Amino acid sequence: MTFRSVSVTRSYEQVVEQLLERIHAGAFAPNERLPTERELGQMFGVSRGVIREAIKVLGTLGVVESRQGSGTYVSANLVPMVSRALVLSAKPEERSLLELMEFRLPLERFAARLAAERRTDAQRDSILAAAAETRQSIDSGGWDRFGEADNRFHALVYEAAGNPFLHTVMSAVREIQHNTVALVASSSGSIPVAADHHDQLAAAIADGDAERADQCMAEHIAYSIAALRATLALPLGDRLRIDLRWPASGASDEASASA
Repeated sequence: MTFRSVSVTRSYEQVVEQLLERIHAGAFAPNERLPTERELGQMFGVSRGVIREAIKVLGTLGVVESRQGSGTYVSANLVPMVSRALVLSAKPEERSLLELMEFRLPLERFAARLAAERRTDAQRDSILAAAAETRQSIDSGGWDRFGEADNRFHALVYEAAGNPFLHTVMSAVREIQHNTVALVASSSGSIPVAADHHDQLAAAIADGDAERADQCMAEHIAYSIAALRATLALPLGDRLRIDLRWPASGASDEASASA
C-alpha cells in the first residue's frame, strides 16, 4: 500500500485527507485495525507525532476509535461522523432547526414508504409496540420516556426501510435534534397528537400500505414543522416557560413533542 508524499506544512491534514479517501474507498473496512503509528509514519514519510495528530482528528470526526491495548480501528458506527458533518454544515442559528426539519421531511416520507413495502413480520410487531409505548408515555407523564419511545419508533422505521445509507443519515439527524434541547427539544407541539400520528403510521406500515404510510409521515413532520415555527416565534422568555411535562388535564397545546 502506498500513499502520496506530503509537505511539511500542516502535513497531518494531508494525512487525514488520504486516510479518509482510503477508508471511504473501502481499503480499510469497518472494525479493521489501522497500521501502527510507526508503520503509518513510514508510509507517509512523516513523524509519529504527525500521525498521532491525524489520528486524533479522525477520532474527533468519529471515523476511527482507539481500543486499549489493541490499536486504532475504523469505526463500525458511522452515525457520529455523519452527525458531526451535518453539524459543521449548519449555521449556529435558530433557523437551522427549521432547515433540519425541512431536510427530514422527504427522507422520512421515503423511509415510511420503504418500511411499508419491506418490513418483516418481526419489524411490524416492533413498530406497533413502539407506537403503543409512545401512547403509554402520556399516562406516565414522563417526557424522558416519551423521548426514548419516540426515538425508538423512528429508528425502527428507518431499520425496516432496509437502506443502510438512509438509516445512517436519519439516525445522525435524530442525534443532532437530541442535542438541541435548549430550543424545546428541536420541535414542539402536542404529545397526544404525535402519539396519534405514530399509531396511524404504524398501522399503515403494518398493513403494507406505502401510499398511506407516506401520507401519514408527511402529516406528522409537517405538523412538527408548524409547531416549531410557532415556538420559535415566541419571545425567548415565553419559550423557556413552556412546560415539557404536558398537563394531565389534556391541554395538549402546552406540551412539547420531539416528533
